[in-house]
Amino acid sequence: MKPSAAASLLAVALILVTAAPSHGWHGRVGGPVFYWGPAYPYGGYPQPYVDWAEVAEKRAMAQVRLTTEAALLSGCTRIGVVRDDSIKDLRRKIVRAGGTAAVLEFGVDDLSTVQAEVYRCTSTAKAPSNIPPPPAGMPPPPPPAGPSR
Repeated sequence: MKPSAAASLLAVALILVTAAPSHGWHGRVGGPVFYWGPAYPYGGYPQPYVDWAEVAEKRAMAQVRLTTEAALLSGCTRIGVVRDDSIKDLRRKIVRAGGTAAVLEFGVDDLSTVQAEVYRCTSTAKAPSNIPPPPAGMPPPPPPAGPSR
């Protein structure tokens, strides 16, 4: 073999050896794996997108009190009236209007639409005093269901 042919063959072999990555291979099937950027904390998947405004709105919607008795909201400030055919959308409208409670009214002519008078209640608003006490001899009502431990 001529020296120039041997040198060119050696140069090609050297280029192939230096061009192949040495890290990440270690006998894996499919070749090396390269990540560009920081590693994801959720097992190699991108972080989930969280819309914090939507989370706050859902939390506020869950805390809206709905009733059909206007006397229960006697200490609250009336804001306005909203209408919708979905309770979820009605709650959303109540929250966006700035309300924390609403008195529901169902129309006689259109039963699919619910009208709600929106109220903003403060922590000082109290339940009406005209609620009768439980009958004598009756056991107290059970506590509300909470998360089980």
